[in-house]
Amino acid sequence: MSQDPWTEMSDEKHRVLGFRAAEPEEALAHFTGRLRFETDPYDVNADLTAGLTGFVVLDVRRRPAYDAEHIEGAVHFSHHDMTPRTLAALDPAPVYITYGWGPGCNGGTRGAAKLAAAGLRAKEMIGGLEYWQKGGYPTAGSGTGSDAESGAGSGLGVGGRVGVGAAATTRTGAATAPAATTGCCI
Repeated sequence: MSQDPWTEMSDEKHRVLGFRAAEPEEALAHFTGRLRFETDPYDVNADLTAGLTGFVVLDVRRRPAYDAEHIEGAVHFSHHDMTPRTLAALDPAPVYITYGWGPGCNGGTRGAAKLAAAGLRAKEMIGGLEYWQKGGYPTAGSGTGSDAESGAGSGLGVGGRVGVGAAATTRTGAATAPAATTGCCI
């Protein structure tokens, strides 16, 4: 295992160790750096369930996708609608947790980038709604068998479960329509 990058990239016999492992200090910086930028459905659900505050979950997909199904308590704010003017109205105190459809959708990344460009703190929830559903965590919306929870009037203030408590039916783990038919980022 050479330190020459071309040799490392061409090593077909050593897939795992073809690239040398990082030294512990370098690995620590990399992995803790990722955790500053990302969270996952398990951690978001755990903190919401525990009633922790200081963050707001933002569904950054288009309105039809949000209306069909979204994380219970998430506030709709499409990344398409994020501009310096619209973002200036947000409370700067919480950390904004963005998510899109799933791993094949970069809407959560786009939303988090726009929030950061506006001087707001943000993390992307990796896996998006798809992995939230796979975890069996609660959702709301018209696709859950109830009237859609619109998020209207819930505001984007400080706190965790913005909009939670509205009369929305939740469910766990049921399949939903693909992103293309719910207007994810189209």
